[in-house]
Amino acid sequence: MFIQGNVMFEDAEEIKKEGGGESELHFYYNREERLKNAPQIVKDYYDGKMKPVRGIKVLFANKQNRFMLITLVIVIAFAWIYTSLNNSRSGTNINGLLFDTQAFRYEDDIYVNIKLLNKKAVEKSAPVQVFAEVRGINSDGEVSYKEELTLLYDYGEKYLRTKFTDYDIIRVDVTVNAAGFEKELTAFIKH
Repeated sequence: MFIQGNVMFEDAEEIKKEGGGESELHFYYNREERLKNAPQIVKDYYDGKMKPVRGIKVLFANKQNRFMLITLVIVIAFAWIYTSLNNSRSGTNINGLLFDTQAFRYEDDIYVNIKLLNKKAVEKSAPVQVFAEVRGINSDGEVSYKEELTLLYDYGEKYLRTKFTDYDIIRVDVTVNAAGFEKELTAFIKH
C-alpha cells in the first residue's frame, strides 16, 4: 500500500531495478584530452601565457573598446558643447547671490517664481537691492507681458513672484540686476 498525499493506492506496485541496489555514476575527466581539441586561446589560458590587460590599456586593447571610447568622447563633447551654447539658463550667480527662475502654468494663469539665496550671507551683511524685469515671450518671439519686481535682499531664502494670464506664452525671460551687475535668465513654461 502506497500513500501519496491523502490518497492511498493499494493496487500500485513498486518497480525496482533488476540486480538489486543502485549503480554509482562515474565521471572520467582527462584535461589533456579535453585541451587537445580546444581553441588556441583556451590552451594559452591554461598554460599561463595569457596575462590580463590592466589599467588604461583596457580602453585600447581591442577594436570594440576603442570604438566605445571614441563614442563616449563624442557624446561627452556634444553634451558639453550643447550646454555651453544653450542660452536657456534658469539659474545664475551674482556676487554670491544665487538666482533660480521657474515658470509653470496652472489652470488659466502662468506663475513665475524667482528664488534668491545666499548661503554665506548673515543677518548683519549689507542688504542688496534686487531689480527683476519679467517678460513673457509668446510663440512668435514677441514680448506679450512685462512686469518689474523689486526686493531688498538681506539674508536667507527670498522670493520674487508674479502671475499673469496669457495662453500664448511659451517662455519667460528675466533680467536680474543686483549690486550693479545684470544677468539674463530664461525659463520655459512647465505644464
